[in-house]
Amino acid sequence: METFFQDLKHSLRMFRQNPAFTFAAVAALALGIGANTAIFSVVNTVLLSPLDLYEPDRVVQVRVTSPQGNNPGGSPAKFAHWKTVDDVLEMIAANRTGVVNYTGGDEPEQVRSGTVSAEYFRLFGARLIQGRAFTPEEDLPNGPRAAVISHSFWERRFDTDPDVLGRSIVLGGVSYTVVGVMDQSFSTADFGQTPDIWLPFQLDPNSTDQGHYFGINARLKPGVTVEQARARLQSATEAYREKFPQFGENQVFDVLPLREALVANSRTTLFVLMGAVGFVLLIACANVANLLLARATGRRREIAIRSAIGAGRGRIIRQLLTESVLLATIAGGVGLALGAAGIRALLAVNTAGLPRIGQDGALVSLDWRVMGFTLAASIVTGVLFGLLPAMQGSRADLSGALKEGGGRSGSSFRQNKARSLLIVTEVALALVLLVGSTLLIRTSLALGEVDPGFSVTNVVTMRMSLAEERFATSESVEQLVEEGVRRMEALPGVEVSSATC
Repeated sequence: METFFQDLKHSLRMFRQNPAFTFAAVAALALGIGANTAIFSVVNTVLLSPLDLYEPDRVVQVRVTSPQGNNPGGSPAKFAHWKTVDDVLEMIAANRTGVVNYTGGDEPEQVRSGTVSAEYFRLFGARLIQGRAFTPEEDLPNGPRAAVISHSFWERRFDTDPDVLGRSIVLGGVSYTVVGVMDQSFSTADFGQTPDIWLPFQLDPNSTDQGHYFGINARLKPGVTVEQARARLQSATEAYREKFPQFGENQVFDVLPLREALVANSRTTLFVLMGAVGFVLLIACANVANLLLARATGRRREIAIRSAIGAGRGRIIRQLLTESVLLATIAGGVGLALGAAGIRALLAVNTAGLPRIGQDGALVSLDWRVMGFTLAASIVTGVLFGLLPAMQGSRADLSGALKEGGGRSGSSFRQNKARSLLIVTEVALALVLLVGSTLLIRTSLALGEVDPGFSVTNVVTMRMSLAEERFATSESVEQLVEEGVRRMEALPGVEVSSATC
């Protein structure tokens, strides 16, 4: 341990004596390690972090699969049928997100809403700080109109009024009674933005509706594996097909762990990005290795003297590797800060549709996995770029090196060969990245030039939520649309307007 601290002190002294080299090496490595840290922090959040749910490994997505693909949506008829598979499913819940017009208080507001079945909150382990969740009676058609509000909505619109339970709120022109306030720790950020208000789904248990317009999740019974649940759901397909013969012959019911369902479409993209930034780090390693080889020619006399007074080759290699690893560790600290700031700024501009990262990447953070990855990457990087220069530098020609003057330097054939190999490797990796990035840019440009079949110049759009009872008929919706189009066409600067439902 004493010799290790001596090596550290000697390394720091060498860095102070060569500030230009130290700065160049740290800058190159920090960019490479920072890029890897940034991408890994996203991989960690999306692929590695457990869902922020109660016993997340037991939560699955129930869906329909076929050779043509998977349908993660559910219909009222399928939901009612899946509820009967209670030998493997402890509970099952339907959910759908949307928006609803809140017209209570001083200012109307369009708020995020979640329409859920009665088991939803219990399935996801949600806690309420006031009141209760929905009862089975409230989840039946024409049942009492109840609402559960989020903690943030309670603060924003009710100033955390402790007497909010029993209050009536108007949503889409319909009055609802507040029956519960959600704890602020409950979040559905894994699925998207957390709703401000939850309403009961009120699905008809006898419905034959086959329309897929909501998601269905279930919690497995204790001890039931995903494979067992999958086999049981697949066997339940035949009973459903007997009841609804129009159900496709090649379709079967299936379950998938919820985390797998959320990240399935992002895994390949993230792995490709990890490979790309890995090449960037290898290029940085080749750069710094070349710097070390060039610097080693100026240290031949120092190494020869250490060999002459009894230092073995292994001791010299350990010293040189200590310098390399310490250099990489310093760069890792800088890269960690750069990576965290860089990925947060990048996700604030565009989240690229990645799941589980929250709004503007708010859920991407530096936890122990990211810290450990950065430390491991720094150590491996230090050994990777430092081993070859250490091996080359430790082969000291004592008589030749001791005869050289202090300011004279040379370069052996072996060192030139190693540097040439590093340069070739560096250029090859750079070409791989260049070709890959060029293809991606070309693809992006080509997608941007695809003719959609209509002109998008000076075209603006808007959306409306028509959830009120007065819009329950097609005639009332048609009247609203016609009146809206007429008013928009009367606005100055509007040439033509149209609408779709």
